[in-house]
Order: sequence, then structure tokens, then C-alpha cells
Amino acid sequence: MAHEKLAERLGDYFARLGKGRAHKIKPADVEKVIVKLRARHVALVEELTQKPEEDARITAKISAAEDLIGRAEWLLAQLAQDANAPLRPPQD
Repeated sequence: MAHEKLAERLGDYFARLGKGRAHKIKPADVEKVIVKLRARHVALVEELTQKPEEDARITAKISAAEDLIGRAEWLLAQLAQDANAPLRPPQD
């Protein structure tokens, strides 16, 4: 469900962009976010090995980071497409 909502929001963004009511998202900015998310993921994996007693909490954070990385990569791929192309939600 979250991915369909993401695709819907991106469709709304492209509509606003076409009307000149939104600023264009720069792929370089999305790439910077992906780099930061990957670094955070690595740090969380290292923390998991150092603090095994906090396994559940850290595992949940790792899962969230992986989901965010997937969404950011999907967004980057959608930005590379034509704005008029149909949007496809990311595959789970």
C-alpha cells in the first residue's frame, strides 16, 4: 500500500511540475541521500555486531533503512524516465 501511495504522490508531483508549481527534483540530490542511507545501513550493521542485546531495535532500524534505500532508488529511476510515462510502484 505504501508503494502505491508513493507512486500517486510522484504522479501529483509531475502534474505540479508540468504546471510550473513545483521545483524539479535533482537526481544528484537523490543520489546524495542514497549515499547517506547506505552509510547509515553499514553503521547499523556494525552496531548490531557490537550490541547484540539490542537486536530487535537495531534490526527494525536496518529494515527501515533498507526500505528507504529501495524507495530512493525507485525515485531516482522514475526521475530518469519521461515525466509522461506511466508510474509503476516499486516491486516488493
